Amino acid sequence: MIIPDLSLQIQAMQENGFTVLNNIFTIEECNEAKHQLDHLAKTQEQGCLECLFNKASIFERIYQVPTLLKFIRYFLGQDALLSAAHGSILPPGSGAGGLHTDGNITGHNRSQSMALADQHQRITSHVLALNIIFCISEFTQTNGATCLVPGSHLHPTLEEPPEAQEKASIVEAAPGSVILFNVNTWHGSSKNTSNQTRYALLTPWRRFWTRCEYEMARIVKPEVLARAGAEGREIFGIAAQSPYLPVAQWDRTAGEPTAEWIHLKRS
Repeated sequence: MIIPDLSLQIQAMQENGFTVLNNIFTIEECNEAKHQLDHLAKTQEQGCLECLFNKASIFERIYQVPTLLKFIRYFLGQDALLSAAHGSILPPGSGAGGLHTDGNITGHNRSQSMALADQHQRITSHVLALNIIFCISEFTQTNGATCLVPGSHLHPTLEEPPEAQEKASIVEAAPGSVILFNVNTWHGSSKNTSNQTRYALLTPWRRFWTRCEYEMARIVKPEVLARAGAEGREIFGIAAQSPYLPVAQWDRTAGEPTAEWIHLKRS
């Protein structure tokens, strides 16, 4: 069943491989996210802009907007998993990373996982994962916004589609918008030729039964998971954790040993 208030965006995702949802963050939330990204970046620690939900309450908003969750679950199922949460700070003069697709580290586009029987064909019949970019800054033609190749999510092989460079277009979006695209869609950042730094949050989502970039259930802080409520147990994949004990000793829903064997729970 098509969600009425998102029917145009759903159609765009199916036809083009990407779409934009407006007004997901408020301007105040964008300003707070920008402030927190700058604060984290000043530490210059490796990985300082990763797993952001653990680092400031504003970043917990990435999975708390009902409209966005509704869209994600339409394509990936009710038990869709958050796979990562990175910050992106693109200063003037940087960007232009070239076109590529995602899902080649742990996802279905990993070249080592392509079986001979696949005959070098990608899985394009279903959306297996979504990339979501929160536009903390306005995304414009000149500040390093994302380029996307319409229709390239249906290209059958891992090779770059013909004329992808010519067909690639920069997606403009207002602050607080999110750009969503199929991981099969060819994309890349454009060069920031403006005099302003471009800020974004990158939050990929996967289906329950695929591998995520992080084992979220073990990374998320207990207090962050508690604030997420029942939704959080799905979003962070509590039930997706693989048993490390015999099945009879494992509670799949809780993602941990049964009460009788809880003393064997790993910290």
